[in-house]
Amino acid sequence: MTPLTPSQKQKIISRLFWDMQGKEIDVDDFLEEKLQAIETIQSQQFFRRLLTSCDWYTLLKLIGPEKLPGILGDPIIDELFPLELKKKFKYARDVLSR
Repeated sequence: MTPLTPSQKQKIISRLFWDMQGKEIDVDDFLEEKLQAIETIQSQQFFRRLLTSCDWYTLLKLIGPEKLPGILGDPIIDELFPLELKKKFKYARDVLSR
């Protein structure tokens, strides 16, 4: 799987988070900062929006398979809608934990 370039990551984040400030950010640092603060409501909302907006392969490329289990915790998944999406990510979390 080909990793995303920084400009591709920037494009995805800016498309999904159009309501954020329009400034240019280092997406990798921004994602790492959100992962470090995963307990905060803002970070959980950020990752919920990613989970509901991106397909699985984009998530893998954007976040990385080693960090993806960190955002598949109950506080984030339990608030997803619809129910099928919640089940999909719980199943993915179970598979990744094997």
